[in-house]
Amino acid sequence: MIEYLLLLLLPVAVYFGWWLARAFGRRSINKRNRLFSDQYFQGLNYLLNEQPDKAIQVFLELAEVNQDTVETHMALGNLFRRRGEVDRAIRFHQNIIAKPGLGPEQRTQALLELGEDYMRAGLLDRAERLFSELIETDAHTPSALRSLLEIYQQEKDWEKALEQAQRLEQVSGEHMGHVMAQFSCELAENALAENDREAARRHLRQARRNDPRSVRARFLLADLAAQEGDPGSALDLYEEIAELDTDYIPEVLEDYRETAVVAGETQRYRNKLDEWAARYKGISLILKLTDFIASEQGGDAAGQFLVEALTNKPSVKGLDRLIELKAGGSLDTESSNDILKAVTTRLLTRQPRYRCHHCGFSGQSHHWLCPSCRNWNTTKRIQGVLGE
Repeated sequence: MIEYLLLLLLPVAVYFGWWLARAFGRRSINKRNRLFSDQYFQGLNYLLNEQPDKAIQVFLELAEVNQDTVETHMALGNLFRRRGEVDRAIRFHQNIIAKPGLGPEQRTQALLELGEDYMRAGLLDRAERLFSELIETDAHTPSALRSLLEIYQQEKDWEKALEQAQRLEQVSGEHMGHVMAQFSCELAENALAENDREAARRHLRQARRNDPRSVRARFLLADLAAQEGDPGSALDLYEEIAELDTDYIPEVLEDYRETAVVAGETQRYRNKLDEWAARYKGISLILKLTDFIASEQGGDAAGQFLVEALTNKPSVKGLDRLIELKAGGSLDTESSNDILKAVTTRLLTRQPRYRCHHCGFSGQSHHWLCPSCRNWNTTKRIQGVLGE
């Protein structure tokens, strides 16, 4: 009978033991989660109260408790790096890398972040070694290549920068031609500094292969042509620059004028000025035309031309030249003061009167609340040459 009862009680004992184990296990998990939650919010509280050292210690302890906090630690390390606290960022990311059982993806991401920390700290050699190792293991190659590219640009190692840009283009499909052209131009300038014109030409040919529209390569080739007694080729290159990008016309003007004089192509120069004036309205071109008209037709004609130009496009530089012409007697005395007054008035009416000291927003009216950054009492009158 007793044996029969024991047989009946055995399943009950097993069930009761399972229930007790489950209950104690749930209590342990809840206790651990509660501990994790308390520590997590304690760390956040330290951060909010600007006690980063205590916050770091709390989060480092949490990393040992729960591997799921790795992403949180990565983000905190990035936060410290953005704030300029690079030493703390390095500590966070080094601790993550040292953690046993870290997944390959998490480890690679932590290595990338540590490399960024080293770059921000100026430890470029360490960062270079780390990114190179990542590339060799084929982990996050595009990101590592971009970081290496930034390092070589900082170090002005243009050969390596060019090599990494080529690899990045192959790996990512991202067009890097315009960047590689700049690196080749840097190499060409270094070659010219060493008086190695052949090497300079080789680098410039490479620059134009990488970027057929490279303006910088054409500037350097034009300088080379002028130095080697080939002003005709230099003029062609300056004209190509103006055709490719009219914003570079002011940079071309003086060299183009000097080269045209050497080549005996003064009329070609004047014709190009008229042609460019139809497409580019900047004051530099207007002033060059004013000088040319003054040399050909005299100061009165130059002054009249400049007055008409400034009526349509007021400019401080133009006004300065107009005053210079007036002082030289090139403007009619009776009308010159009215002309100067009209130009000055038009110039001032186009200038903003107020600027926000927080975001730079400017306008003609005062605002107590800045329309751009929404800060109060930051919009004040502009002071300086064109202000108070």
